[in-house]
Amino acid sequence: MIALFVLKLAAGISLMWLLMPRREVADGFFRIQMLVVLGLTVLLVLAVEPAALTGFGRSAVAAASERELATAAAGAEWLRKLAFAAAAVAWPAHIFWKLGRRTPGTLSIWIISLSLTAALVVQAVTAARTGPLWLQLLADVGSAAVLGATLTAMLLGHWYLTTPTMSLQPLRWFCPVLAIAALVRLAATLSGLLEIDLQTLDLIRWLWLSLRVLGGVLGPLLAAILVRSILQYRNTQSATGVLFAILILVFMGEMSAALLERDFGLPL
Repeated sequence: MIALFVLKLAAGISLMWLLMPRREVADGFFRIQMLVVLGLTVLLVLAVEPAALTGFGRSAVAAASERELATAAAGAEWLRKLAFAAAAVAWPAHIFWKLGRRTPGTLSIWIISLSLTAALVVQAVTAARTGPLWLQLLADVGSAAVLGATLTAMLLGHWYLTTPTMSLQPLRWFCPVLAIAALVRLAATLSGLLEIDLQTLDLIRWLWLSLRVLGGVLGPLLAAILVRSILQYRNTQSATGVLFAILILVFMGEMSAALLERDFGLPL
């Protein structure tokens, strides 16, 4: 469960690097970001178990055949290799951005993003699951986008303390991205709820589902609206404070979703 969370977080961060307007962001921001992803990918390499069952639902594992479990184990090995490749690139990329070499730094962003996105797809395809593949992919990509957009936007907001003259456009860019990511995750959650019997949800699972929706869906939507309004007054510190608070809710929402997925074998 922890390995899958780390994978989504690292993949989401690298995807935001790839899509955001990088030309208007200071080199130092990406220098620190490379160290963040370096730490996450090293943790991912260490946390992925050979059996590749981390984050799978109990019912999915019980119902999986020997061939499916072997496929899942092979997927875990590929995940480990892709995460190691991303970590191996992140360290020299940190040096590139420190020296202001944007061309090799940008190439490193492409390699890291493609490696971690491929790892996320491999995990979804090879996982022992009870639901359809499209639902797993939709949920994992949505979770990665929500996590990556919230954390990257929050860290970018902090960077305005050291570079106050930097354009606000990159931070504004995250507002619609947060909203879109939250709506994608909402679609995956609603699709997952259609696959289960709601009468099987006890009080604890209802609380987990409430945290999932409030933290992982409504929180990012609220952040997108508030940050867009706050940035009209060029108040980056208040916008960063909102993003920091929402980030805690997003983490709580995603961990609640992981607990539900463990019990039902479906992404919620």
